[in-house]
Amino acid sequence: MYKSTKKILLYCEKKSKITRIKDIYNVERQCSFGGFMKEFLFIGYSLSSLISILCLYLILRQRPGEGQKSVQTLTSFICILMTGYWLSINASTLEGMVIAQKVIYAGGCYVYFYMLLFYLNFCRIRIPRIVSELLQAFSFCMLIIAFTFDRHQLLYRSYSLGEANGVPVLEKEYGIAHHAYIAMMACYCVAFIVLAVRYYRTHLKGRRRTQSLILLFVALCPTASYILQKTASKVDLVPFGLCISLVLIIYLIYVERIYDVTGLAKDYVFSSIDDTALIVIDTDQYYKGSNELAKELFPVLKSASTMERLETLSQLLGDLKTDEEGFILVGDKVYEPKVKKVQNKGRTVGHVIWISDVTVEREHIRFVENYQKKLEHDVKEKTEHIEQLQQKIVLGMANIIENRDANTGGHIRRTSDVVSILVDAIQKDGQLGLSEEFCTTIVRTAPLHDIGKIAVEDRILKKPGKYTPEEFEIMKTHTTKGAQIIPSMLRDVTDENTLRIACNIAKYHHEKWSGQGYPEHLSGENIPIEARIMAIADVYDALVSERCYKEAMSFDQAYDIITESMGSHFDPGLEKYFIQCRAELEEYYTYANQKQVKAAEV
Repeated sequence: MYKSTKKILLYCEKKSKITRIKDIYNVERQCSFGGFMKEFLFIGYSLSSLISILCLYLILRQRPGEGQKSVQTLTSFICILMTGYWLSINASTLEGMVIAQKVIYAGGCYVYFYMLLFYLNFCRIRIPRIVSELLQAFSFCMLIIAFTFDRHQLLYRSYSLGEANGVPVLEKEYGIAHHAYIAMMACYCVAFIVLAVRYYRTHLKGRRRTQSLILLFVALCPTASYILQKTASKVDLVPFGLCISLVLIIYLIYVERIYDVTGLAKDYVFSSIDDTALIVIDTDQYYKGSNELAKELFPVLKSASTMERLETLSQLLGDLKTDEEGFILVGDKVYEPKVKKVQNKGRTVGHVIWISDVTVEREHIRFVENYQKKLEHDVKEKTEHIEQLQQKIVLGMANIIENRDANTGGHIRRTSDVVSILVDAIQKDGQLGLSEEFCTTIVRTAPLHDIGKIAVEDRILKKPGKYTPEEFEIMKTHTTKGAQIIPSMLRDVTDENTLRIACNIAKYHHEKWSGQGYPEHLSGENIPIEARIMAIADVYDALVSERCYKEAMSFDQAYDIITESMGSHFDPGLEKYFIQCRAELEEYYTYANQKQVKAAEV
């Protein structure tokens, strides 16, 4: 009995030693695995951070088009996210882990949003602006909640520092904000898959098909790593998934060559323009770029950086020689400076100083201007020659009439001068609205007012006394006959307007405002204005001039007769002009009479 009991005790003691050895072995093995896992994650997170930084550098080397901008921003937030994971693996306190978690959310809240922009740009799809703003607002709200999760229970109801496989982790009980965040991430992933499949179905051949498959893996890698983390491990595996996604994006950019073709084309056009200097500045006048010609014109641009503020345009152009019209002169070249706005969604974001080489255009303009001036000069000379010819014809015909009519010596010339004096006063007043051309034509055609007398027989025209009623009726026909002669005489050497005015003067200068004149008994404003002016000049000259059948009246008598006849014989609207010209008319006739006396004495 004793021996059996002893054997049992020895067996139990031996078995307890084996159990303790196994427990110690298990603990040592767990510690060894935990240390290995921590070292593995440290190295993995460090490599992922370095790879993300390298990817950011490679993407920054690309031309910043719309697609590249979204990838740059996406990579920047992934770098922030990687930094947060690296801090978490090195955290030894709860405070350190909280800080690391905030950094992770600082990057993670925007990663999927900018990845969506990358997808949309890749697939050439535009979403409504309101949708983009709502998604940004959600990401911003999540960022604020994540940065303050230690002050509320929206993201985590509770949290504490724990350990999983020897790796420090934050043990969390999730809140409603985290569930909303996961739901939104799931929606993003569904959108990524839909876009990738859609792109795959529309590009079933060639490189595009490969690109669509890579595009699908870009979205699935972070999602798969997150699912694997939640199901098989408590250790964060998302950094590895994001790192793979970044490498795939770099592959798409550098191997599959998904460049921003529009941006490259704009850059090519910008740099290849050799006849226009282009300088790009923002709204604060900070230099953003220029082409080679601009650097040749403005050497200061060769050393200017994109962070340097340029002077104003006037100061920038100040050292260059300019002409009176503001064109820049450089050697034998002429440049025209302009400033054009650069707008984005209706908002001015900068300006392009556009300095175009307009040498050829300016030479062409000068040639056209010189040719036009020469043409105008030639036309003016020919017009003046034609007008002089017309005037000679008019005066020649008027002199023929005057030589036949012994009763009206100098009447044609004097009445023309009186008309000129009256018309000048009318023009200066401007109330009648007569054009300069109209007034000039009246003065020029006034000598033809009695041209119809050429058809009146000499026995009546040269009669020294008063006419009998029958003779007066024949004399009155000179008005209508004049209107018939003028067109046949001048139609080929003058225009229709001149013919019309000349005919009106010849036919209607004996009409009276009251309607008692001849040949058609017109009254008031039915009488052409040119004939009304001629009537005053004709009667005034007849009154103050000596005729073979009467003595000349005094200026006062003639003035009274004319003014008293305003409203009956003459247009009352012309009275003020006659009154204004009284002194000038009297001075003219005084000088004319003196000249006539001297001529008679000689």
